[in-house]
Amino acid sequence: MTPSRISLSALASASALVLLAATSAQAAVMAVDLTANNSGTISDGTNTVTFVFDKQQPSGTGVLDPFLRIQQNGTEQGYNTTLANAGQLPFEEKFGNWTHDLPFSALQIVNGAYNFVLDIGEPVSTAQGAQQSLLSLDGLKLYVTNTPGQSSDSVAGNGDANGILGTLLWDMDALADNYILLDANRDGNPGNGVSDMLMQVPTSVFANVTSSQYIILWSRFGLQNAANAGSESFGTFEEWAHLGTGDDGGGGGGGNIPEPASLLLMGAGLVGFGLARRRKSA
Repeated sequence: MTPSRISLSALASASALVLLAATSAQAAVMAVDLTANNSGTISDGTNTVTFVFDKQQPSGTGVLDPFLRIQQNGTEQGYNTTLANAGQLPFEEKFGNWTHDLPFSALQIVNGAYNFVLDIGEPVSTAQGAQQSLLSLDGLKLYVTNTPGQSSDSVAGNGDANGILGTLLWDMDALADNYILLDANRDGNPGNGVSDMLMQVPTSVFANVTSSQYIILWSRFGLQNAANAGSESFGTFEEWAHLGTGDDGGGGGGGNIPEPASLLLMGAGLVGFGLARRRKSA
């Protein structure tokens, strides 16, 4: 009987180790920490996307018009789509002009990349020692599709929207279960109305996309509260927008980051204008 008991015990121990290893392998990794660093990168094995701490883009109609807003207590996810009523939205998207289909023709290359802005609306307050201005970005996928107005809420894994009809262009979790940690109050200027992150996507990600197709951005937030207290969503909305002046059908274009050359030309023009006025006055 003893050998059998030893074998069963050894088998149980081995199974426990396998389970522990599997659990450890699934633990999320903080790939980019924008609470302390100004930038970081994530690769899907082919393309590398850069994430930059950014407080330069004011949000508002005609300045930073979002194509996707998401809001929920705790955890939240969603993707941009144009639907007839709020009841059709697949996840925690907010209904209105701020959540809609995004034609690729609306995107413009700014400073050598396609730029997407994230504004998180997390509060400054603390609860039980947790800094509620934190938020984890746990998943982000970019798709291209010929089918606008989608409403699939099919999920897999940690909530990936695997029901989206289209071709996956980029996935931040392609090589590992990554997340990005954000802080809405990092510079003491919290709340909606100012951007928090700039996502710079290389043009190669969209190399095979045509102007008649649509871009879908799916994202998920708030899964890392156990590892980073206060990093869940506290019921305020997060919004995505794109930089550039293309008309995306949502009430206006996105914000703009001027090219360095444009700034020089603008400055030269102002100097010239000033000299002309002085000569005229003289």
